[in-house]
Amino acid sequence: MIRPPMAFAWDLFKHYLLSRRAGSLIRTVAWISIAGVAIGVTALVVVISVMNGFNDQIRHRLLAVEPHLVATRSVSPTELGSMPTDQVRETADFKNLKATPHIQTDLFENQDVILRTVDGNYGGAVARGVEPETLTYILTETRKAVVAPVNTTPLDAPIISRESSELAKGEVMIGIDLARSLGIFEGDTVTLIAPEALLLPPGEAPPFERVVVKSLITTNLADIDEKVLFYGRGRSLVTFRNSPSRSSGFEVRLPSPQDFQPLKTDLEKSGWRVESWVDRNASLFYALKMEKFAMGIFLGLAGLVASFSIVTVLVLLLTQKRKDIGLLMGLGLSPKKTKVLFIQVGLILSSIGIGSGLILGIVISLLLDRFPIPLLPEVYYDATIPATIEPWFVVGILIAASGIAFMSAWIPARQVTRESPAEALRGALLSGGDGGN
Repeated sequence: MIRPPMAFAWDLFKHYLLSRRAGSLIRTVAWISIAGVAIGVTALVVVISVMNGFNDQIRHRLLAVEPHLVATRSVSPTELGSMPTDQVRETADFKNLKATPHIQTDLFENQDVILRTVDGNYGGAVARGVEPETLTYILTETRKAVVAPVNTTPLDAPIISRESSELAKGEVMIGIDLARSLGIFEGDTVTLIAPEALLLPPGEAPPFERVVVKSLITTNLADIDEKVLFYGRGRSLVTFRNSPSRSSGFEVRLPSPQDFQPLKTDLEKSGWRVESWVDRNASLFYALKMEKFAMGIFLGLAGLVASFSIVTVLVLLLTQKRKDIGLLMGLGLSPKKTKVLFIQVGLILSSIGIGSGLILGIVISLLLDRFPIPLLPEVYYDATIPATIEPWFVVGILIAASGIAFMSAWIPARQVTRESPAEALRGALLSGGDGGN
């Protein structure tokens, strides 16, 4: 009975590489090769999965605060501020979106301010005037993100009511890192000054407002916790309405954050200047993408170096088994089939390492995702290490590793066909080769 080529290659793999007849040197190098490929693939899967997990957490918390679309009216350079919010409220676009189900649309105001505490500490901030519904959404979603990891149900996340998040006249909420840097606590009174006051002549009093810090807000996002304070739109900072740094418009939150492009295009055609949450955080996403790309390249190079050991194993195998190869070719095995046979042996060797590395990496990533372990120090917002497996990435690793494995097996296997059977037998006899027996 004629055995299938792959079954024959499997027999050669077992007897020539892993059995006692293979010799301690080639057997040891074969196991080291398998372990090196497996460790390289495992490291690549786990590290990229962990980076995906951190990226998902950042995106999850970002969307808890950032609106999906922000629309403002473009103004000429000679105008101060922007379109008043009462005019924005009367536009047809705002009214239509406000009446659309499943789309949350609210007015907003942004204003750069200088904070002065009762102790004389100064700092800059961005004041965001929001509606009570918007602030309720932000507080609820950010506390959910802090209490529970991504893709889990926060059973003990506190429920934020509209009344508890409503800011009365003269009340603000401040990011926790901004408050810590200035020594601000809940209940403190701070003075807000418009930044253009720095350009006033000496002796002229700048416009200012005194506000009370109702509470501190934690979002686990540096741009919010270190720079932003919230106030009730239309209730506070009324004296700053003519400030050049002030902007106003409306923000939109969609059922699916990724489906913003059609609405953005429609609003831009109506004359609005629209920024999506992707546009507003493009530098952050680019940095995260480049970090993941760089890590993938370096870990991929480490796996590539490990795959070179397959070449070493096959070169040792072909050197020790020259007589056996000559006998196979003398019995009628064509040079092409001989080359294919030893390519299959190399692919079996590498596939064991690649397969075990993929399985081990996926298992470790799933365990990190299912059972978060507090490993990080307190300086990080999250003490646990998240992990998110992307199927397309696993498929990409499998394809790339298979290609590298094929080339590693093809390079030494092509040397087999360069000798005739008689030359292979003569070389083995002159070198004292006995086929490993």
